[in-house]
Amino acid sequence: MAPPSGTGLSLPLEQALTERMKELHCLQQIESIISTSQGSLDDMLEAIVATIPAAWLHPASTVARIRRGDRCYQTGDLERCPSVQSAEIWVNDTAYGTVDVGYTEPFEAASEGPFLAEERLLLDTIATRLGSFVARELAEAGWSHTLREQELLYRQLVTVLGGMAEMRDPYTAGHQKRVANLAVAIGTDLGLSARELEAVRLAASVHDIGKITVPAEILCKPTRLARHEYDLIKEHVEAGFQILKDVAFPWPIARIVLEHHERMDGSGYPHGLTGDQLLQESRIVAVADVVESMCAHRPYRAGLGSEAALREIKTNRGLLYDPVVVDACLRVFREKGYRCGS
Repeated sequence: MAPPSGTGLSLPLEQALTERMKELHCLQQIESIISTSQGSLDDMLEAIVATIPAAWLHPASTVARIRRGDRCYQTGDLERCPSVQSAEIWVNDTAYGTVDVGYTEPFEAASEGPFLAEERLLLDTIATRLGSFVARELAEAGWSHTLREQELLYRQLVTVLGGMAEMRDPYTAGHQKRVANLAVAIGTDLGLSARELEAVRLAASVHDIGKITVPAEILCKPTRLARHEYDLIKEHVEAGFQILKDVAFPWPIARIVLEHHERMDGSGYPHGLTGDQLLQESRIVAVADVVESMCAHRPYRAGLGSEAALREIKTNRGLLYDPVVVDACLRVFREKGYRCGS
């Protein structure tokens, strides 16, 4: 639509339509940048400011700038422009910066200096959109910071809990840490995401937390356990789950702890679950726990060594232990040089 009469430059209908299409294309580009960009706020504002000049009547002579605080994103030197129009960016009722557009040459007068009325509307629209975008980015950044702080506290809690379990049982001191290291090595070989690896590491670090409920004389008994004593030991899995289940971890730690003694054929405990009912992370911790337990010394026996441990998981591959996890564990030891106690 052409500018109202009496405001200066008036465009023919066809040219006015072309100008409106340019403005619409500019807004579409800005929306695309906002919705698809994975870069930083700086990168996005650099990309947005580059789209602006093409939407103005004289693009070859147009300079655009977005200013926020002491930072500027611009396509040229706005100080050289004899004509400039500006719109403030408001974020949560606070002036955050400006969007400025200038011409490097003098042009025939229109409704606002040499600028069209529709260009003022476009500039105000861009500023409003940037304000809502920046507000969202700042809110998400604050939320992300809060989440990072929460996750740090959860990690510290896991460290404290893991230490509590090991204080009760000196013979397994370091066992949880070693299981965590091996479980992460297996998960890395399997291509788990960083978040999945963190779940594996943290759950393995406290997988025996339930042993704090088992009498110390049983944990440290220098001879093989009687049946009723072994049954008490087995209760540590459920006890660990009860300790952890009400903590709002962003990872399924309590469930992994509950499942780490389950077996693929349903012969494990506490619930006799089968492989398809178990988390992949649980199956990884299960294998890592078996291997490290066999390697380690116990009050009633010397360590059996890694070859015996690997023979155990290979013999029962697919029966007791996830075959994919077993294969990854074998690769970690035989191809990547992993050693028990690493």
